[in-house]
Amino acid sequence: MSGIGDAADQAKQYAQDNPEKVDQAKDKAKGVVGNEQKDEQDQTEGKQPP
Repeated sequence: MSGIGDAADQAKQYAQDNPEKVDQAKDKAKGVVGNEQKDEQDQTEGKQPP
């Protein structure tokens, strides 16, 4: 299980060394999740996705 801990440590270090890239990835993920939620809502309301 130490491999998972090592990967987590590396991810933390990367985030500390590259905060701008982490922010970009976070913003992109928010956009993807937001679009998926909107599509689900549209389907619930009977609308067709664009």
